[in-house]
Amino acid sequence: MADLTDEQAVLLDIGVGPSGPFKVDANLIVTGRTCVLGSSGSGKSYAVGVLCEELCRNEVPFAIVDTEGEHTGLKEKFEAIWVGEEEGSDLSWGNLDLEDLAIQAPDISPLILDVSDLSDPKEKVASFIGALYRTLTERKTPYLVVVEEADKFVPQYGQRVPIFAEVARRGRKRGMGIMICSQRPSLVDKNVLSQCGNQLIGKLIIQNDLQSVAQFFPGKGLPKELTALKAGQFFAMGGFSPVPTMVTVKTRLTKPGGVTPALARRIVKRYVGPMNSNVVRTESEVGQAQRPSEKVALGLVPSVKLEDIPAMVRRERSFGIFGPRETVTGVDAQFRTLIQLGVKIRRGLLKRRFETVYAYLDGATGKEVSINKGLEVIRGFEKLLGLTTLQVEVLRGTKPDSDTSALDVASSLGESKSTVARVLNLLNEKRLVRSIEVRKRKLYRRLTDLPGEPSEFAPLELSEIDLGKAKVIQPKISEADVRDAVKGLWEGADIDSFEPFLYPIYRAELVVRRKHRQVLVDGRSGRELKL
Repeated sequence: MADLTDEQAVLLDIGVGPSGPFKVDANLIVTGRTCVLGSSGSGKSYAVGVLCEELCRNEVPFAIVDTEGEHTGLKEKFEAIWVGEEEGSDLSWGNLDLEDLAIQAPDISPLILDVSDLSDPKEKVASFIGALYRTLTERKTPYLVVVEEADKFVPQYGQRVPIFAEVARRGRKRGMGIMICSQRPSLVDKNVLSQCGNQLIGKLIIQNDLQSVAQFFPGKGLPKELTALKAGQFFAMGGFSPVPTMVTVKTRLTKPGGVTPALARRIVKRYVGPMNSNVVRTESEVGQAQRPSEKVALGLVPSVKLEDIPAMVRRERSFGIFGPRETVTGVDAQFRTLIQLGVKIRRGLLKRRFETVYAYLDGATGKEVSINKGLEVIRGFEKLLGLTTLQVEVLRGTKPDSDTSALDVASSLGESKSTVARVLNLLNEKRLVRSIEVRKRKLYRRLTDLPGEPSEFAPLELSEIDLGKAKVIQPKISEADVRDAVKGLWEGADIDSFEPFLYPIYRAELVVRRKHRQVLVDGRSGRELKL
């Protein structure tokens, strides 16, 4: 094993920062307290894999609590001991002397503690870490424990594995370091998380999680980029960097396990019983078995679990800041139908060409929405639904901050004054413009904002969703209505695609005394929704 007490520091190559390769002192990690945080899809486990490869490459001793079997691939390139229940593992949990393994751990190859197949991993992990803590108390030698999905072992609420809190508080003097890894930092014991002096923080979108990492960012608060980081991008802070530094994690040498299966086209059939059963199926039943299941659809997968909603909902009191607080009496999962709208539009200053860009609409209301940081409503587009292309063009020809005549609008559109005047009178009746008369001349001013051009250049990557018993809120807007609005809004534009997809939300019921109310919660950001 590498001697971490040598004057020449052992540097771990994590990736690339603003000024080139980004390396950290192994001592900071192996004997310190580190957290690696990032939502699902942020590349958090991939980054942990890179760190483990660097530890292996430099012969630095460690053990990783692997909850999903994601790190067994280390054995492809490095000497490592896989403790697990699957075929091919080096040691089996069933007949393993954990005390003896802990005594030998500082002198042997890194340990991959694969607990993915254990019914109660806490008991095994607690026994090993406790024995390791006692060993290192006697030997005073550097050793690192990496804990994937730390919220399962040291949750903010619920049954904890106490030895981890002890290691976080007192392990340093024994040479025992800990690395806390989680997709949901708000669910990790804040007393353990606050001990982490080194931080790698990737993309987070849920409000509670953002608040839980605010303590690590000095100055005026969280950087805006945190909710929009790409997979593999992290802010390195604390002992890693005196100021938050953007780091892109380098490519792994070994193949990670637990990779999300890629969606492939397939035929989804109804279960029709064993082939040798006595059930006789009619021709109509056979035909039904070939139809796609109505319980499967394409959409975005929730990032927030239903059981987390009661703790996330803002509960009011019965008398302002006084009186009893509301109680969450029920939560149910729903999916709202959104429309991914592909718009073919002519763009460019010198070389004008057609491009397809994307916007998103709420299928129930027609309002434009943004989904980058959770579902956010952008009002304006819904006012155009039901209008003809000419009516939208005339509305666009008016101004929100100054008065315009029918003749001015007609001249800009190349239409007759009488036609435009009729349209303006109709828009006035719909309260989309208001009219005034100045010296026997009728002038018009627009009373609604118009949407800007779509800005997304690639369609969403959608996943197959099992709806289960979740309610689906069906769309009410038609492609024809949207097409007229698009053609009137942007010159030469038309609809290229009109694709419904599902977005997860939760509906929470709250009650205090006899007062009831409902709250909608974004299934990806955890924020309350105003739709």
